[in-house]
Amino acid sequence: MDVDESMSSTQLSGYQSAASKANAVARMYFLGNQPAEPLGPGSKEKKSALVSMGRFVGLELDDVAGKGECGRLIAERLQVTWGADCVSSGDTVTLKGLNLLIDSAVKLQLKSGRRPWRAFVRDIMALNPAPKWNDIEETSMQEAISELEVDILEQIKGLMQPGLTPKGVEVTSGTDSVSVAEMTEGSWRSLLVDVQGWLHLPEEIDTTSTEAADRSLAKLLGLKNPENASTEELLTTLLNRLEKANELREEFIDALEDETEGTVTLATASAEWVEKWEDVEDSQEVETSGPIIAEASVWPITEFREHANEEDLNLSPSYQRADVWPTGDAQLLIESILRGIPLPSVILLKTNDNEGDHFEIIDGKQRLTSILRFTASHPRALDNVRGKAKKWGVDEDDLIDCFQSDYANSFKKQWRSHETTRLTTAVERAMYFPFPLRKGSRSTLMGELEQVQGRYYSEIRMLTIPVADETKKVRDLFERQSKYRIPVIIYSEASSKQIHEVFSLYNRQGKRLNAEEIRNAAYHELDFMRALLVTSGDADEPEKVAPFLMESWEQISSTGEALGDANGTYAMKTAGYKRTKALSWVVAALLVEDGGIGGRSTANQINALLKRIQENPSDPLRDRHRILKVMEMLDGAIDAHQILPDETWSAPFKTSSRWQELQLVSSFIALAAAYSVRKDKLEDDVDDAVYAIQEASKAWKRPSKTQSRQQWQFIGKVAKEFLEVLDISVEEADDTIRRTYGTSGLAELAYLSCEENR
Repeated sequence: MDVDESMSSTQLSGYQSAASKANAVARMYFLGNQPAEPLGPGSKEKKSALVSMGRFVGLELDDVAGKGECGRLIAERLQVTWGADCVSSGDTVTLKGLNLLIDSAVKLQLKSGRRPWRAFVRDIMALNPAPKWNDIEETSMQEAISELEVDILEQIKGLMQPGLTPKGVEVTSGTDSVSVAEMTEGSWRSLLVDVQGWLHLPEEIDTTSTEAADRSLAKLLGLKNPENASTEELLTTLLNRLEKANELREEFIDALEDETEGTVTLATASAEWVEKWEDVEDSQEVETSGPIIAEASVWPITEFREHANEEDLNLSPSYQRADVWPTGDAQLLIESILRGIPLPSVILLKTNDNEGDHFEIIDGKQRLTSILRFTASHPRALDNVRGKAKKWGVDEDDLIDCFQSDYANSFKKQWRSHETTRLTTAVERAMYFPFPLRKGSRSTLMGELEQVQGRYYSEIRMLTIPVADETKKVRDLFERQSKYRIPVIIYSEASSKQIHEVFSLYNRQGKRLNAEEIRNAAYHELDFMRALLVTSGDADEPEKVAPFLMESWEQISSTGEALGDANGTYAMKTAGYKRTKALSWVVAALLVEDGGIGGRSTANQINALLKRIQENPSDPLRDRHRILKVMEMLDGAIDAHQILPDETWSAPFKTSSRWQELQLVSSFIALAAAYSVRKDKLEDDVDDAVYAIQEASKAWKRPSKTQSRQQWQFIGKVAKEFLEVLDISVEEADDTIRRTYGTSGLAELAYLSCEENR
């Protein structure tokens, strides 16, 4: 860089060298676009000031040892002489040295013309000096902490209100005994122990001493460095947890108000409360990933149709639900469009390759599906029509034209002449076929719009209706550029971490996405995640989503069918990825081997497995053949589980005709471990052991508390004792799992179960 050293500071109108280190350091942070930090002890500059200055001249100095060396490198970049008088003993840069760097950088900035020089000089001269290290007095810190403690006590008081609690949550009620005004510093600790059940911590707080309690609490709250966490960080994190606990407590109480109407029970409200905490913990685990590239725009409806028609819009990425809105909801959406009511934003992920831009739907799938169904342009519907053309022996193009131009009459007539199945609303929905608008009193289409009630799109596309302040044909709204636009947020080339972060942010802003939805989006690029989705039955088109499973698909496909059979043993609903969660829980319990299981929630244990696979290119579960073997293990476990009659399970373990999630998954885990050893012989083994399983399950009583550690202890106990019934040792199963799948957490899980006896 060519810096004219003949230019003195007096020649730069209005600019003067810094008169103190506090002024100089403030300018260095300013030039590096960083907030000013306090000076170090003895009013010395911190290395971070020189690191900031280095960024201004294009140097990364974080790993450079010493402030003097940082200064020398900056001077070298600025082509000025770094003399002995620029540094002093103790690796301190003198005021002269600091001004040499700053003045040279200022001259360079002014000569570059990047900013108007008057404005630049005015800004740098108006900077406040960097504060001294002791300017932020300890008393003010104590005041801040005291305010935090008052807030914490108020939140604890809210949790001590009398009322029902979720199953397994024990709290001490009695707000009358809590007077915030009379509390002393630190008195919140004993009260917190009384209400800790509402916080859904992985285990109980260690109360052996104040120091032990704080260390324990810091770890349970998920602080990254619990041993060295500051008091302020601990209290701030605790306050956030307490606020969330009060929010979820209120939602739990509100839910129970429906119990009198028979729609909610204490058990279902408790399960929902636990699930909400898992969603919270999942979102709190999200790592920030730096700047995210996104743009906000508006698209006419035709742009979505064109991208879908050209197969540039993926309406069913593997992490999205496979369900379709009920027809009533879809009709209401189309009515809103016809009336000119704005829709919420559609959120897309954009990628680019040699063939151009491609889009995946992050949010808005149901809205776009409804629009494409209504206009007879959904890609899945057109594929189904092509299939029918081949089956019926008619021309493909002619049938598609018939489908789109006269669905209500000509196409339905052809359907009746070739198919025995009636084209009911349910069939139309399953095939993504068009639907008519509502009619009569249920419709919101009145006045000039009343003419389109009860009609299909093909019947009304040429009719004119009022659109905004114009009169347009209906087709103009859906097939051409129009004033009616849908807001679009487009993320470009977002990483899985960024997707995870965005979904979690939507959660905190009230857009309810459960932990499974977030997880599926964050890790959908992993073969292992996609394998879980199709094996569970939560993703369609397995040959596209996870083609590496096809060699055993005839065997594996029974897993999703069994879990989702509405009349079967499990009857898991498709909503919310419950089936994927169950299988993910099993593999996370068996295949994570890092010693952390006892302190994690279910969601965080699953994330630990997926994160390990994602971050390690050589992870055993990057191998597709090994993934196939894991899915076969899950299928074998569920096949064996299904053959056991209901009376196999004693009442303490299975308390009703419907399975509870914890007990069901614990038995799946045990049988998955057993399948790893016995393979296809397992079904015969469990059939022979029905009576022994019945006797053993009498001791498998669900834990009264909902804390994660106690639930893992319960799972470990069931797995260990179930294996013993089948004459399989934990050591044998653990070794087999590790050899077959690369890692095993079974021994850790079984060890946890022994804690109850120690």
